[in-house]
Amino acid sequence: MKLRAHSWFKPPGLKSHSRCALQISAVVLLLACFSLQAAEKYDNPTPWSYQRLQRPAIPTTKDTAWPKDELDRFILARLEKENLRPIGDASRATLIRRASFDLRGLPPSQTEVEAFLRDPAPDDAAFAKVVDAFLQSERFGERWARHWLDVVRYADSVGRVWNAPFLYAARYRDWVIESLNEDKPYNRFVAEQIAGDLLPAKTVLQRRDQIVGTGMLALGSMNVQEGDYEQYILDQVDDQIDVVGRAFLGLTLACARCHDHKTEPVTMRDYYALAGIFYSSRTLSGTPNRNEGVAGGYVSPEALVDLPTELDETVGPPQKLPAGIHSMDDIRELGNPKQTIRYDHDPHFCMGVIDGEIKDCEIAIGGDPHDRDTAPNRGELKLPALPPMPQVPAQSSGRLEFAQWLTQPTHPLTSRVMVNRLWQHLFGEGLVRTPDDFGITGADPTHPELLDHLAIRFVTNGWSVKKMIREMMLSRTYRLATTGNPEHPDAGNKLRWRQNPKRLELEPLRDTLLQLAGQLTLDRPEGIQVAGTGGKGRHGVTRGLLGIEEPYRTIYLPVVRDNIPELFSTFDFPGPTQIKGQRDVTTVAPQALFFMNNPFVEQLAAQIADKAGKDTKAIFKLILGRDPTTEEITDARDLDDQTLVQALLGTAEFRYVF
Repeated sequence: MKLRAHSWFKPPGLKSHSRCALQISAVVLLLACFSLQAAEKYDNPTPWSYQRLQRPAIPTTKDTAWPKDELDRFILARLEKENLRPIGDASRATLIRRASFDLRGLPPSQTEVEAFLRDPAPDDAAFAKVVDAFLQSERFGERWARHWLDVVRYADSVGRVWNAPFLYAARYRDWVIESLNEDKPYNRFVAEQIAGDLLPAKTVLQRRDQIVGTGMLALGSMNVQEGDYEQYILDQVDDQIDVVGRAFLGLTLACARCHDHKTEPVTMRDYYALAGIFYSSRTLSGTPNRNEGVAGGYVSPEALVDLPTELDETVGPPQKLPAGIHSMDDIRELGNPKQTIRYDHDPHFCMGVIDGEIKDCEIAIGGDPHDRDTAPNRGELKLPALPPMPQVPAQSSGRLEFAQWLTQPTHPLTSRVMVNRLWQHLFGEGLVRTPDDFGITGADPTHPELLDHLAIRFVTNGWSVKKMIREMMLSRTYRLATTGNPEHPDAGNKLRWRQNPKRLELEPLRDTLLQLAGQLTLDRPEGIQVAGTGGKGRHGVTRGLLGIEEPYRTIYLPVVRDNIPELFSTFDFPGPTQIKGQRDVTTVAPQALFFMNNPFVEQLAAQIADKAGKDTKAIFKLILGRDPTTEEITDARDLDDQTLVQALLGTAEFRYVF
């Protein structure tokens, strides 16, 4: 942070060195205030998020008619305590649009809207039918997978100096989509990403599916030209600890790499006890490193289950690959290294992790890979109040035991963190407003009893993501209107007296434009969607083979690190090197200009106008889901149809979900 001395900060006649002293004093004061706040939290030997889940008593409310379920009673009881009331309910037309974007990332069809508006059933029953139908849609997995991919820093290239492609990252992306669509229990979803290769499986297909899940650990942005082998491995392990800690536990564990954590009760020994687990694992991402064998392979699921693997070459007949093929170099040894190798749509490779050489990880003093101290035993975490991790067998990496520890029903963090993520995407903000930081420097929950209530419900309902989403959406709290009031005592809506309006993110925005124009295909693109150039010792460039003009849903477009399309960054797509549980929401001029003069929008606007028969009422109905007012019809007479479409696309009514 750069401090500037303003005229209001410098009293008349104050010398520059005195002004500098004031600046330093101001900084010290700010840091002291922060330290005192952190100290107050840290004085508690067991921070709130580490404490055991407590089943709270369901509160009673003065108004017994308003709550629809137990969730509502927690919300209303807190409001009544502050002498506040919730706002009125949203209309059916508003609700179905909200639910459709929240669950599918697309607007409801006019047929769906009309059916819901005409449904004679009571509002509760009618809306439940809508929610159930949307939850069963295949579009659900596509919508919610993107939320998860933000958290696990998904990308189709490695980034940094030599931006090599991740040719098979999309298999992990598709695995997330399919896991959500089938409502894979969240504890299983977590375990497969940590130790899918080590979990028991009933069938070959299940084992293959589990291995693909470990791709999460191989997606990190790494410097594949790092000349120091040990530095590279420790950096890779650090990336894995960071993503696992923040995604599943909401803890910044990686801050303890070089010293004991400054605010969390996490020591360096804890960090390296966890590091030993990943240090004993082999990460296979398919990106060659200048140190042979550092990251030069792909996991072959079929080989790991002793299935023969066929490779189709453009030169020479198909050959059988020996079981255990893990790297591109292994493949080249089969024939002429100059031969071109072609991989089909269902290649026998994926990114992932398998057990490697089993050994504990020595502590790197100050993070220096060549200044080491005694290694703690793998898995010997001593975090306060958290259950102890199962003892790691001598010949095991410890990933399986770590996965079992994470998914214990009594673990206080795993269920809390995920329930908070679900709440955030439905209500615009989490009960904990720092979704990736449940630690001492993170925010406290606004409704701690409700958070525990939902976390316990989540576990007792079989860790079902869909059941938890359904429960939240059928609450009256979810169905509130969004009308704000700057004079309200809780103008920031901390107590949830209204629903929060949510701006459409990049993906539903672009997908909706394509759908309105009749151009969106719901098929999944086939084949590999990234290509790379370059080789060892020189810079490489990865490019996506699908652009923004393609008809596919945005989740299927390649995410190339350091080469994100301008449209993505304009609408706050997170940098894919970051773990980003909550996207930024900015308002900048390029967003308005996109709707005014972007060739992609102009082309789609013309198609939307044609689809609506160039009829003003039909255009309003198609884009905004309602009829125009008399005044709007009058104003529209001065615009040609394409301009009218672009004007409506730029309105808050289109770009926000209310």
